[in-house]
Amino acid sequence: MKQVWRPNRYSLRRNTHYYSGFGENRAYQLMVSPELVNAVGGGDLQQELDLQALYEEISADEIRYDPEYWPGLYIRFNDGSPAIMIFRTGKYNIAGADSIDELINANQKFLSVVRELGLTFDDPDFEIRNLVYLEKYHRELNLDPIAVELGLENTEYEPEQFPGLLYRSPDFIGTFLIFRNGKILLTGSNNPESSIEAFQTLFAELDNLFR
Repeated sequence: MKQVWRPNRYSLRRNTHYYSGFGENRAYQLMVSPELVNAVGGGDLQQELDLQALYEEISADEIRYDPEYWPGLYIRFNDGSPAIMIFRTGKYNIAGADSIDELINANQKFLSVVRELGLTFDDPDFEIRNLVYLEKYHRELNLDPIAVELGLENTEYEPEQFPGLLYRSPDFIGTFLIFRNGKILLTGSNNPESSIEAFQTLFAELDNLFR
């Protein structure tokens, strides 16, 4: 049975933690404060849906349904709100939230709207499927030695095709995208605490490499 991580109802858009590093032979503390820039989740209503009927009945600032172009129904209830993509099978995805609270609220809004249209279903298990975090390292990075230090079996770096280094840590879920200007993205995680721990570990490794 697939394990579902259920978040507490509090915002984790910005979290500040500390890690120990060494610079000029003395210990120091640096903040690790990754920003959650995209939260993605989804669920399953466990029934087939008439997407054309939903398209005609749902009121939203943006709603699109063109099955010849794409099989899903696309909804944004408000300008700038998360996007909801619904499929005939009853499965749906929500993307573009900038906090877990916003993701959960978008899910509750969607369920409330379709219930008002007469659909009956048990509350689906809502999964946090992907959290994307962004953080900036305190200096520019030479990506070639980083690829070697982190392990060539764990990294991909082909600057002719993509300017960033991809790093899949064997100890954490998700993929880091590391850029020369110091910007670092983590994508593919579904747990805020482990995401922050992954950043802490990576920053400590970078400190050891560039101290």
